[in-house]
Amino acid sequence: MLNTSDEIKSRLDIIEVIRQYVPLKPAGLNFLARCPFHNEKSASFTVSPTKQVWHCFGCGRGGDLFSFVMEIEKITFVEALRLLAPRAGIVLKQESGPEASLRNRILDILEQATDFYHRTFINDVNSRQARHYVAGRGLSEDVIRDWNIGYAPDSWDDLIIFLKQKGFTDKEIILSGLAIDRNEGGRCYNRFRGRIMFPIREVNGNVVGFTGRLLPEFEKRDLGQGKYVNSPQTAVYDKGKVLFGLDKAKQAIREGNLAIVVEGQMDCLTAHQFGFTNVVASSGTALTIEQAAILKRYANRVAFAFDMDPAGRQALDRGSEQAFAFELEALAVSLPAGKDPDECIRKDLDGWKNSLSSAEPVMQYYLKEVLAANDSETATGRRAIVQKFLPRVARIANIIEKDFWLKKLSQAVDVGEHFLHEAMAAANKSKVLDKISVIEKVAPKAEQVPRNREEILSEQLVALLVAFPDLIPAISPYVPSEQIMGQSSQLLYRQLVVYYNKNIAHIEDGAPVFEYGEFRTWLSKQGFTAGDIQELDRLAILIEKNFSDIKAEEANSAIKGIQNELRRSYLNRRMKAVAKLIGEMESQNSSVERDERLDTLLKEFNDLAEEVRQLSSSVE
Repeated sequence: MLNTSDEIKSRLDIIEVIRQYVPLKPAGLNFLARCPFHNEKSASFTVSPTKQVWHCFGCGRGGDLFSFVMEIEKITFVEALRLLAPRAGIVLKQESGPEASLRNRILDILEQATDFYHRTFINDVNSRQARHYVAGRGLSEDVIRDWNIGYAPDSWDDLIIFLKQKGFTDKEIILSGLAIDRNEGGRCYNRFRGRIMFPIREVNGNVVGFTGRLLPEFEKRDLGQGKYVNSPQTAVYDKGKVLFGLDKAKQAIREGNLAIVVEGQMDCLTAHQFGFTNVVASSGTALTIEQAAILKRYANRVAFAFDMDPAGRQALDRGSEQAFAFELEALAVSLPAGKDPDECIRKDLDGWKNSLSSAEPVMQYYLKEVLAANDSETATGRRAIVQKFLPRVARIANIIEKDFWLKKLSQAVDVGEHFLHEAMAAANKSKVLDKISVIEKVAPKAEQVPRNREEILSEQLVALLVAFPDLIPAISPYVPSEQIMGQSSQLLYRQLVVYYNKNIAHIEDGAPVFEYGEFRTWLSKQGFTAGDIQELDRLAILIEKNFSDIKAEEANSAIKGIQNELRRSYLNRRMKAVAKLIGEMESQNSSVERDERLDTLLKEFNDLAEEVRQLSSSVE
């Protein structure tokens, strides 16, 4: 019986999953792309649909469906299970007991709370005011359902009672951010009361927190409650590392190579309702360095559609700064005066569309602004322009783009570029640039260890046997494992033979003796490291990549040639060792024991020499 991860892999095609992240192109039996994990000019990222594995011949990374998703999304194995299970049509069992991690218990709590709030919003008689408010904001029933909009009743403990009935403890509920501890014997009360609830999901769709909007009727009571309350930072939620709506927007962002960032959640919801599905919200904060890094996975361009009040302007400044750090092309969307995206979309859809189509590079926006505010015909004005605009140029990570805007500034103020370069050198000492300079954006390449010819031949033999396992019984009796050079190749060769022989003894009629995925799983159960299995994937892809059209007869002939060469190499090494022993024996005083040992060594040497001669003549 398959375990959950194997069941998911059996239902999902690795090509279709990876294609959602990387543009794959067919190449023989495999698919190729530029590696998403390191910068490269030519495609070395290879995916095998027959083996359901991937490997990059540039940086050395590789693995199966789960390892790719974990690497690209920066998540744990359990989180990858959560992400992939719904795609495979599998319902995961809720974890319980001491073996369940706190993080996963919190995710379960938040999912249960989402369902509780949403059902309350839809069905509870006391949620009429919440439904009336949401309807007044123009949200459709589809958006309410798809985004699980909910309502937290004005109650101190209804959610807590519900969650405890589901098996969660007070401590776990408090750690999820849904309850506040009274410090009275562990008793706690609901954090969210009388609020419309917007679930916040991370990029993989897991609910990690909430934003609660106080109902207008409670605002009127003036109880000192904030209009908006967010979940506190928890083991699963960090406001600066999550973009509201990205789980639903990432595909559209990837396809259009553009993410539109708005400030508020209502802005994001309205945009999606009207078909602008590449919109995400920073939830009232400027784009952070972590959020910029996430967006870089999906697109090279980001457009900021913020209110141009002081808060929105500050968010544009900080957000574009983080975008530049990851070489994202930053655009500024100028909305009609006095309107936020939500109002603009609902009341002036053409105005919103025009604002998007006329979005301009943030640097162009800043340059026009600073030129309009200062007289470029005076020395004082030029100095002010340079002082305000040059630090922005200095923050651009891409040297081509930086040079472009330096030229633009030079032309605008009629100042030589070399003077601007000198001024910018001083700006490079700013704290912001110090922070940006430590960002690691390129994965280190795997070390290339020099290999001799025998190691290369051994690798080729193992790769051919992986591709043509039916040749194992004809080859293994004549190729002892000690003749295989290279620790990894020797290890895999031994296990190939063991696995094949084990299966042939218990195989049912008509069933295949060797199945790559099962062999891979078997290796992991034997305690083999991820590195060993990754090497197996590399060899499997290598043979498909370079010898996609090779036939079994050709493979057999190639293996026989490798077998002979490895045998001859082994015999020569053994002859050298025996010759050394003979020399040592001859230097010793004669004795019966010494003479018998010397005769044995001389016979072995002659036998080895004869076998080498025969091998050489058979090749000729």
